[in-house]
Amino acid sequence: MPPNTSDGSHSCLRWAGALAAIAAATLTGARAAHAAVPNPLDFSPAFRCTADPDAATTIPGWVIVSGSPALRCANSLHAEWAGRQAPRVAISSGPYGASTLERVIPLRARTAVHSRVTLSAWLAASGRRPARAVLTAEFLGDSGKPLGPTVTLSGPAAAAHPGPLRFAGQRIGRDIPQGAVALRLHLELGGSTFHARSYIGAVRLAVDPPMALPPPSPPAARVPRFDHVFLIMMENTDYGQLIGDSRDAPFMNSLARRGAVLANYQAIYHPSDENYLAIAGGDAFVSHGIYFPNIHVTAGNLGDRLEAAGMSWREYEEGMGTPCNTTTRYDKNYEPDDAPFILFTDIQSNPGRCHDHLVDMRQWPRDLKRAATTPAFAWLAADDYDDGEMPGNGSPKSLQVQDAWIRATLAPLLDSAAWREQKCLLILTWDESDTTANNHIATIVLGSRRTVKAGYVSGIRYDHYSTARTIESALGLPAMTSNDAYARTFDDVFAGH
Repeated sequence: MPPNTSDGSHSCLRWAGALAAIAAATLTGARAAHAAVPNPLDFSPAFRCTADPDAATTIPGWVIVSGSPALRCANSLHAEWAGRQAPRVAISSGPYGASTLERVIPLRARTAVHSRVTLSAWLAASGRRPARAVLTAEFLGDSGKPLGPTVTLSGPAAAAHPGPLRFAGQRIGRDIPQGAVALRLHLELGGSTFHARSYIGAVRLAVDPPMALPPPSPPAARVPRFDHVFLIMMENTDYGQLIGDSRDAPFMNSLARRGAVLANYQAIYHPSDENYLAIAGGDAFVSHGIYFPNIHVTAGNLGDRLEAAGMSWREYEEGMGTPCNTTTRYDKNYEPDDAPFILFTDIQSNPGRCHDHLVDMRQWPRDLKRAATTPAFAWLAADDYDDGEMPGNGSPKSLQVQDAWIRATLAPLLDSAAWREQKCLLILTWDESDTTANNHIATIVLGSRRTVKAGYVSGIRYDHYSTARTIESALGLPAMTSNDAYARTFDDVFAGH
């Protein structure tokens, strides 16, 4: 791959963002100093949690550096909290091994002499492999360099004991060093896919004398505005199967060289449909391999947001035949849920709306003939053969089939008036990996008019919620849930970033 890379784990950009937050933090008055101060590490009831141990989510307020953690609904855990009431949520290492998260808490620009912080949390782990949750905290000065000793809370090691998960509480206090302007939290959640997980909950940060600290806020989005966004989601292919295989996938690898590759991109679920829903609706919504016609999501979706903003959108599916058709009479390999909008009840139950927005792939080149008829957002889906599943899930044959379909499908787009004359964003991704021990997939981003860096490889950790928020930001749309609202956008791939 090209040498133009970013790992994003300890970047100057992150520290610059933290300093900007410090500068923007509101100083409280003397009266507020003695009032009850909210816990900045608490999770709002508006933040979505999951009861599904197989799902990964966004963790609002935290930057996910690696892995696929989950904000678990604590009442879904068979757990003991040693005499305290269970919190609403707990952070889990997630379904695919270990996860690493970070957060920077701005402190008051002028901390009082003899100020002190107290950090407390409840930690647990379970399983047959080594795993534990470890939370460390260090004070930072203006330069971003650590000041003073590190604070560490280390949970119990995983043990394959029968019975409930056992949370143990820990608490530690430290004086705030003079010159400290921020507290950086680093959370290591150990885990081993299928074998062990770790957890942390009821995390609390308090300052004495009391100091108002900012609650979680969505990360800044620096996505340019686009006239059109096009999304293609293929199936069941590992990152390592595709990227670099120019023999079996020459066209897709040429797109990687023309645009940007997200090299640390994680899908959020095994199997398929929950991944589609994450982008289209901001949540997995269902669990454990439920498929059409047994999915009926009543929540809002990306189509609703587009229509509310007066923007056009269409879902183009190979093999659909007539608009809104859900049978295989035109294509034996056609699956209606290889694109997600038929899974939402406000489209299922509205034949006219379904007919207008869910159409056969043959309509795609017709709509591209003029920029005015090119939708603001389009989701393009191959049938179950051309998307790579039936030919062997990322095998050489599967890559060859996918590559041919992508080449033919993108030919009219790359030659269209919209692509030549307007700002267009293309996102090519996969629903999930073929490997079930992780969910590492490729995602390729391409932009017209040199809007996306050519030959760029990003090491920043992204997922399907990042794709949803990037689409929303590119088109000026509001978020659907806390998962997409608090996800990182693909900021680093855009020219000028």
